[in-house]
Amino acid sequence: MSSHVAPQAVERAGKRSVSLAQSLIKEVEERAGKSGFSSVVAEALEEWLATQKLREVVTADRKAFGPVSAEARRQAEQEW
Repeated sequence: MSSHVAPQAVERAGKRSVSLAQSLIKEVEERAGKSGFSSVVAEALEEWLATQKLREVVTADRKAFGPVSAEARRQAEQEW
């Protein structure tokens, strides 16, 4: 079997119209340039989605197992 991994296909971009504060737009463009604006927005949205997914996992865990006890927290902090 070959160890070569096929490259992932680049996902086609979609367009959405969003309204942002002019000061935010200006600051992002100063740092990333006009051509880098979409990359900055995409990265921010990916981070936001990851955070939301993590919150969903934590919520489901708490629902299934209850909150983490103070003793378990102390043990985790000591091991960290």
